[in-house]
Amino acid sequence: MEKLTDKQQAFIDAYIGEAMMNATEAARLAGYKQPNVQGTQNLVKLSAHIQKATEEKRNRAIMKQDEILQLFSSIARGEEKEKVSASGKVEELPVSVKDRIKAAELLGKAYAMFTDKRDVQISLPTLVDDIPRDDCDG
Repeated sequence: MEKLTDKQQAFIDAYIGEAMMNATEAARLAGYKQPNVQGTQNLVKLSAHIQKATEEKRNRAIMKQDEILQLFSSIARGEEKEKVSASGKVEELPVSVKDRIKAAELLGKAYAMFTDKRDVQISLPTLVDDIPRDDCDG
């Protein structure tokens, strides 16, 4: 991919952000003189960059498994703080014991520590009756 100018990068940022996928508005926000024309032109010319930026934004927005487990661990250890307003004053306090227990429980579930059901696979042999019957056994 070719190197982007500052104005092109501003267009892409505006397009996937504040302009909400409106090329004309993104061109106006990026400072183009003819946003009606240049917005459409940039949309075509920069489509690969726009697609990549959109994908990166989506990846940043969604928590991955490791990130969730790190958050649960941090809460369970009491490292996270929550803002509490008491009599008009905002204080940062460690998360409650109830929240710490819930985080530990969710971690335990993630690691399947509390499952009563076990995934067991048993393979039984197949019996084949290939012995000829003797009809003389009267």
